[in-house]
Amino acid sequence: MRGWLDWMLGAYCRFARRELLACTVVGMLALAGRAALHPRLGVPEPGAHDEFSYLLAGDTYASGRLTNPAHPQWEHFETFHVLQQPTYASKYPALQGLALAFGQRFFGQPWIGVWLTTGVMCGAICWMLQGWISPGWALLGGLMVVTRIGILGYWMNSYWGGAIAAAGGALVLGAVPRIARDRRARHAIVFAVGIGMLMNSRPFEGFVLAALASVALAWWLWKDRVGRQVVALRVALPVVAVLVPVCAAMAYQNWRVTGNALLMPYVEHDRQYAAASLFLWNGARQAPAYRHAVLREYWADWQVKLIGEARQDVAGQFFARLGGLYGFFFGLWPVLAVALIWPYPLKSREERWTAGMVGVFLVLTVAPLGGVLPHYSAPIVALLFLRLLHSFSRLPAWTIRGWPAGNILLAGLLVAWLGQFALGLLVPGQIPQLAHERDQVIRKVEQTPGDHLIVVRYGPGHSVHDEWVYNRADIDGARIVWAREMGPAADRSLLEHFSKRHVWLLTVDGGSPRLVGYPGEIADRR
Repeated sequence: MRGWLDWMLGAYCRFARRELLACTVVGMLALAGRAALHPRLGVPEPGAHDEFSYLLAGDTYASGRLTNPAHPQWEHFETFHVLQQPTYASKYPALQGLALAFGQRFFGQPWIGVWLTTGVMCGAICWMLQGWISPGWALLGGLMVVTRIGILGYWMNSYWGGAIAAAGGALVLGAVPRIARDRRARHAIVFAVGIGMLMNSRPFEGFVLAALASVALAWWLWKDRVGRQVVALRVALPVVAVLVPVCAAMAYQNWRVTGNALLMPYVEHDRQYAAASLFLWNGARQAPAYRHAVLREYWADWQVKLIGEARQDVAGQFFARLGGLYGFFFGLWPVLAVALIWPYPLKSREERWTAGMVGVFLVLTVAPLGGVLPHYSAPIVALLFLRLLHSFSRLPAWTIRGWPAGNILLAGLLVAWLGQFALGLLVPGQIPQLAHERDQVIRKVEQTPGDHLIVVRYGPGHSVHDEWVYNRADIDGARIVWAREMGPAADRSLLEHFSKRHVWLLTVDGGSPRLVGYPGEIADRR
């Protein structure tokens, strides 16, 4: 038995030392694992506000455009996280939309972009870990990411994003020790590519991580007495060569969407709709004038209340959010929390910097926000697993009177991790209620030939988190157009614009949605 275990461990270590192959296999395992579950899980259905906005971005880029002209009836199409003026576009950074566009354009399915980028994320995290820790532990970390996040996590099974920012963070963090050791330009290019990915996926959190990584890198180069000329030619110059065109492309995108090269769509959207800043340090602002009650309820009521509660108990909210992040990244095994925070002697600078960067990043990016979801912290996921692996790597040396307590504990933790993954496989895939109801409405409408306009009316029981009014990038060219009811006078103009379509009235008030033919003479014009 012992000989068989030694042979298995030796084969594992030999494979792990083939670093590029190990990273490739880790990424492919994530793709293959989710593909094997496709008959049961299928293609994810969007249900959240953000997902529809990202899908709009993907549809826009797949159409060969950076943005879309404002529609003449744009007031009827206002919705969450989407700009209608000065152009019609998603408010979010471009990279997730580009991934969805790739899937839509080349495979006819936007989710393929999510699937591919999640595989890239898993491989990139394995590569990052190889720069900080031995190949065997790095491979173990990559496999843990696959089984916890890569196959069953919502980064793979929705359109919210997370994988691209995590991959960008992994490239930045993986390049730091390699630059410090070798001072090669190719690693500086990888460092800059990772920063560019963060800038176009999670700009705020990406900035914090890039700043921390840059400080760590500068400190290591200074401590190792690396000459200024070497730093300038092999580090700074490649980074600038990559980031200058990235910044130029971002400025052009901003100009096309908002009319101002320095004004991001996200900022412009908040100026038009947000009644409170998501950053707790910003004071109150005057609520804008809303044309629709559901937008006012979300931005001026629900979000203001959320941010107000966060301001009243910053410390309590901070630790509650850390608990939520821990649950997403590591699951329900509290013993792993000990491994994350246990103050082992941080003998190497890698361990010291890992612990420091994790702590500073979480304080700077979690505490100041009115709300946090796991994909907000995606840039740091590789570093979180590195911290866990640093603690794991200490366990084999822990003995009690010659009894290998550390090895037994480590084996137990890994078995528990696999058991957690196995339990996750038993949970059936669930379609969001909104997606299910929306699909039923679409099926009913499509039974009538031709193009359609669905006018949406919300009743008092409607939840602001269940939004129906989202459209394709080319609104007039879509077979089904979703619009908000705004009253007889405003609706008359809308119906005249779409006079050649079948018109429906959809009433949503907390129960089952009710779809009927739109009343009135204008709706009968064909």
